[in-house]
Amino acid sequence: MTIGFFNGPGRPWMLGRVRGIPIRLQPLLLVLMGLLALMQVDAGGLTAGLMTFFALSLVMGSVLLHELGHALMAQRLGVQVVDITLWPLGGIAMMVNMPEDPATEGAIAIAGPLVNFAIAGIASMILMLMGLLGELIPMATITQAGLPQILALLVMVNVIMGTFNLVPAFPMDGGKLLRSFLARKDGWVRGTERAAQVGRVFAWAMVFFGWRWSLMLPFLGFYLLFAGKRELIMVQLKHAAHGAGGMFGGNLEEMLRRATQAGGFNRPGQEPHGQAPSHEGQAGETHVDSSSHPKPGFSEEDIRQLESNRGRLRKD
Repeated sequence: MTIGFFNGPGRPWMLGRVRGIPIRLQPLLLVLMGLLALMQVDAGGLTAGLMTFFALSLVMGSVLLHELGHALMAQRLGVQVVDITLWPLGGIAMMVNMPEDPATEGAIAIAGPLVNFAIAGIASMILMLMGLLGELIPMATITQAGLPQILALLVMVNVIMGTFNLVPAFPMDGGKLLRSFLARKDGWVRGTERAAQVGRVFAWAMVFFGWRWSLMLPFLGFYLLFAGKRELIMVQLKHAAHGAGGMFGGNLEEMLRRATQAGGFNRPGQEPHGQAPSHEGQAGETHVDSSSHPKPGFSEEDIRQLESNRGRLRKD
C-alpha cells in the first residue's frame, strides 16, 4: 500500500537503509505482535506463541518487500522516496514529487503486488519440487517452523496480500491503478474524483463487513476513507487556480493580476503602482480618474463569477 503521508502514533525506529531508503518500524506494531503471540501462549503453550510471532514476522517481511517494490520502481522513474514505515495496518512508502503521469503512477502501483506474486511463485515452485504443493493449506497454519511450513505460509500470505492490494479502494494500489487508467481519458482531477468515489464504496464495505474476516479491516476501512478524502482535496486544491475551471469558475490568476495592478491590494495611504498622488480635494485623499484607470479590486463581472460558482472544485 503506497499512500505516503501518515506514519501512525509514536516515533518510528530506524531499522536500516536499502538503496538509500530509510526503513522504519512503529513500536506499536511490535506491541501488537507480542500481544497476539501471548494470546496463543495462553491457548496452546509457549511453542504456539513463538510460532505465531514467527509467522507474523514473515508477514511483515512480505509487507516490507512489497513496499520496496514500490520504492525501487519509484527511484527508477525519478521519484524521490522519503522512507518506508511498517506499522499495524501494513506498510507505507512515502514519496514526494510524484508526477501527475498515469504511466508513472501505474508502474509504481503495480510493482508492490508483482513482488508478492513473485515471492508466492518462487515458494510454490520449491514446494512443487519437494512434492508438497498439494498440502499447501494445512502447512500454512505453521504449527512448526520447518522449511515446508515457511514456504507454505509465504505462498498464502503473498497471494492474499498481492490480491488484496489490487482492490480499487483508493488510495491503495488498486485505487491508484484505477486513477491512472481513468486519468488517461478524463484528466487527473476527474480521474481522482472517480477513483475516490469507487474507493469509498470498498472502504465502507470494509468498515461494515470486514470484521467477519479480520478485526483490522474495519480500521483499515476508516483509514482509507480519511486518506482518500485527503488526497482528493489536495489534488483539487492544486488545480483550483489553474485556468477558468479553477476554484472560482474563472481565471483567478488574471483576476488577481488586474486587482493588484488597480491598487486593490495596496495598504491604506500607499499609492497604486505607476500613479502619482493627486492634491485635489481634502488633504490625504487620492483621486483617480476612472476614465483612464481601472477601479480598485474586482470588477462587477469578477464578483458575479465568484458568487455564481459555489459548487465543488472542478478542472478546466
